Amino acid sequence: MKKLLLPMMLMATMFACQSPEKKTAEKADASVDKQTGTFTSLDEKSAIVKQLLEAYMNNDSTQIYAHYADTVKVYDQMANHQEGGKTVPNPGGKAGFAANERANHAYFSDIKITTDNIKTFVFADGRVHSGVWAMWSGKGKYTNQSITVPVHLVFIWEGDKVVREYRFFDPTTLYAEVAASQKK
Repeated sequence: MKKLLLPMMLMATMFACQSPEKKTAEKADASVDKQTGTFTSLDEKSAIVKQLLEAYMNNDSTQIYAHYADTVKVYDQMANHQEGGKTVPNPGGKAGFAANERANHAYFSDIKITTDNIKTFVFADGRVHSGVWAMWSGKGKYTNQSITVPVHLVFIWEGDKVVREYRFFDPTTLYAEVAASQKK
């Protein structure tokens, strides 16, 4: 039994010595992963996104002019904004986007969007994105219907400006409201 104990202890020591090297190699591999990083909701960019959403609810486009790049590209992930398998951004840069946001208030009243789930991601390669998972609600001015739609927004930052924004939502009720406005 003593003869077996010594070789087993020796083998256990050898395995223990190999483990830290393997863990170090795994950490090195993770540092090259461009999809890794950190996230928080208590940063300046998350606070700015919340200001942008609150201003939108109040039909105030001044925050767009303060925090978006002049050439911002806004991508609505809807079927009619696809060409050649790629999403086409809304035209007009910052001014076009601000006009589009104000137009929502021509079709809906009492617009609300939840602001309790905003996170900013800082990727290992330096990219900074803020994400919003929210519920949008409003009352149609032409259909008189109250609606609630889940939305996901992604803000892509360069420095202190939003250079791209991706918006994911089901546009069915928006299309219905626009169609109803054409009948009156």
